[in-house]
Amino acid sequence: MSYTAGDSTQIQGLRHGVLGPVLVREVVVPLAFVLAILASNYALASLPDVKFFDLLVFAAGYTLGFRRGTMVAAGAWLVYGTFNPWGTAGPFLLVILMMSEMVYALAGAGLRRLVSPQRIRFAPGWQSLLFAAAAIVCTLTYDVLTSIYTGVVWAQMVGGTEYGRWIWIALFNPGALLFFAVHGGSNVFFFSFLGPALVKGVERGKEALRWER
Repeated sequence: MSYTAGDSTQIQGLRHGVLGPVLVREVVVPLAFVLAILASNYALASLPDVKFFDLLVFAAGYTLGFRRGTMVAAGAWLVYGTFNPWGTAGPFLLVILMMSEMVYALAGAGLRRLVSPQRIRFAPGWQSLLFAAAAIVCTLTYDVLTSIYTGVVWAQMVGGTEYGRWIWIALFNPGALLFFAVHGGSNVFFFSFLGPALVKGVERGKEALRWER
């Protein structure tokens, strides 16, 4: 099989005209989010449940779409869960963490349908209330899902069958409530005051890249 000069021109055009933008949209930008998550997570490793992780996944869902947002969530947890300063997450726990984190990507993609990027401003404003609401709902969902997993594990460790009792303990013990307060409070702050500027900045970057959603 031989290629003509015309075929070569078409291949080059495909590489520069299609593969370049596709590579940026599907690999480069999502990877940039993952690297930002990992860098900030390790920098804040000494502060449990105070991370930019959730905000960055939410912003990825808003600016890149739900599919790419889930890629960011899964990719970041795959690395951070495996090389975690607090201990490596097992395969099943890792799946639970990934799926729970995807709630933020879903919320980000959903908020974009309610509030277009053109209506968001860099400075905190009325949209900050929507970002804060998303933070509360998503953090509650995330913590409930991961606590249910913890309760099931505790029940299995003691060899019991009272899963409901152990799930209740995992959800409402003082330590869990404290961690939820810290996790939820920090997320509300980050989402409200940094969220609008973050998504607006990414949208400006997409315009510079001539992004086609």
